[in-house]
Amino acid sequence: LRAHGFVATTNAGGAKAPWLPEFTDALAGREIILIPDNDRPGRERAARIARALLRRVTRLVILELEGAKDTSEWFEKGHGELELIEAVEKGLEETP
Repeated sequence: LRAHGFVATTNAGGAKAPWLPEFTDALAGREIILIPDNDRPGRERAARIARALLRRVTRLVILELEGAKDTSEWFEKGHGELELIEAVEKGLEETP
């Protein structure tokens, strides 16, 4: 995502890596868009993170990218930055 001009973060260790309280503290008060890997462990991890961030962030969206295992593969398949922005904006519109 950073290579495509977005502000983004991740943590090492895959879907089973722990979510630490300091991660929640660092993201408190921000708009957060979680983009999980397109598999069960990725979606479960996004749900765990979302539960930790709930009521701590100003807005929380889980955005699933269809047709790719992760954001890197999604871009490799020819999707672009504007398409991602459109998907994020649609997700923001659907979130109260």
